Amino acid sequence: HETGTIVVIQGPRFSTRSESKWFRDQGWEVINMTQYPEVHLVKELEMDPVNISLITDYDTGVEGIEPVSHEEVIRVFTENNHKLRALL
Repeated sequence: HETGTIVVIQGPRFSTRSESKWFRDQGWEVINMTQYPEVHLVKELEMDPVNISLITDYDTGVEGIEPVSHEEVIRVFTENNHKLRALL
């Protein structure tokens, strides 16, 4: 996905079903556990931030989708590291 609207939550943790539904109802497409406060700290240094989000899973509380496991997140995260290295 080349675009999307991000909601940033405190983590690391999985969302509850109620949170997942609320995030979707708000129109947010990506749940992220970083990017804030990092963006503000970078701006304080007069640097321009860039975000590269490497999605690891569909939200754990999405109806009709098997809940994600920690093991699956780590597996995809490892695959994403290879993609990030290639991009950089």
